[in-house]
Amino acid sequence: MIKISFLIPSSEIGGTERMLLLMIENLPADIFSPPVVFTIKGYGRFIDELKKRGIRTYTFNLKFRPFDFIKLLYCIRKESPDILHSFLFYGNLTGRVVGKILKIPVVISSQRSTDPWRKRYHWIIDRFTAKWADIIISNSNRGRDVLIEKAGISPGKIRVISNGIRLSKPEREIKREDFGIASSEYIVGTVGNLREAKGHIYIISAAPLILKEFPHTKFIVVGEGELKYALIKETERLKISDRFIFTGFVDNPAGIVSIFDVFVFPSLWEGCPVGLLEAMMLGKSCIAFPVGDIPYIIEDGISGLLVEYKSIEKLASAVITLLKDKKLREYMGNAAHKRVVEHFSLEIMMKEYISTYLELIDFKRKKG
Repeated sequence: MIKISFLIPSSEIGGTERMLLLMIENLPADIFSPPVVFTIKGYGRFIDELKKRGIRTYTFNLKFRPFDFIKLLYCIRKESPDILHSFLFYGNLTGRVVGKILKIPVVISSQRSTDPWRKRYHWIIDRFTAKWADIIISNSNRGRDVLIEKAGISPGKIRVISNGIRLSKPEREIKREDFGIASSEYIVGTVGNLREAKGHIYIISAAPLILKEFPHTKFIVVGEGELKYALIKETERLKISDRFIFTGFVDNPAGIVSIFDVFVFPSLWEGCPVGLLEAMMLGKSCIAFPVGDIPYIIEDGISGLLVEYKSIEKLASAVITLLKDKKLREYMGNAAHKRVVEHFSLEIMMKEYISTYLELIDFKRKKG
């Protein structure tokens, strides 16, 4: 049996955390021992989800308790994994250092986005420590390109495995009436943590233009985050707060997304976005900015619409185009579903991850 441990900074839930949960739940039990998860940024909702699933979890807070690193080393050494798979910049850095110190057989890092927030020194650190990882798995082609261009990491060190999602119906049926929305009203919605990267401000800014054409439109924003009150305040400033519903965190947003007429995904930077894939899987007509691998995920004009980056007018125009044409919404929704089934299923993703794990373990064992 192969012992695998995952290391991730997050304590809250976003696309990366949801992917990790899916991966853990679908690792074959006849090949892998029950996986262990190490988190390094304190306690949060993600820890609750791990424990709810009975996943052995160690929680540390390296930012406020740097000496937790010693405890982290001790716990990982005790678990003695064959594979240590880390996620996100600080998780990758920690995982590589731990792997080097403890001589863990296989160390894998993950690139989950294009990370425009990084300073030059972040890329330098990434390049320097990359030699301590056996492989870097990027969930997007654009993420791989950024590592090559900005960190100077060898292309041979990077493998692309796109996110995959479970092809299933919502667990719980949600109706428009649950939100007080009439059958005659349109629903434009989005899903994502309420932070700058997700670009929610662009939906809010486009809303007055959309409401001029379709005054009976409601906007649903699913997610939680530090920008929540600033976004609500902006809807109040624009005098459209009565048209917006902020749901907060939702464990399984598929039920809500199923009632959307149009799904808008205005992220400002991405890798391979889970929220967008889930909306497409549900057969929703989707609109997005062309960032990360979104131009590969959405075939513009076929399985969705791509609009000019940060253009409020083009975003509003695309929403209006879809609201005007039910047949076009249905056509793009069907094409979106087909696209996900063929290229972004959970089965495809897991096959590639398992193959990579086994390949690296086999190589190390033969080398040893």
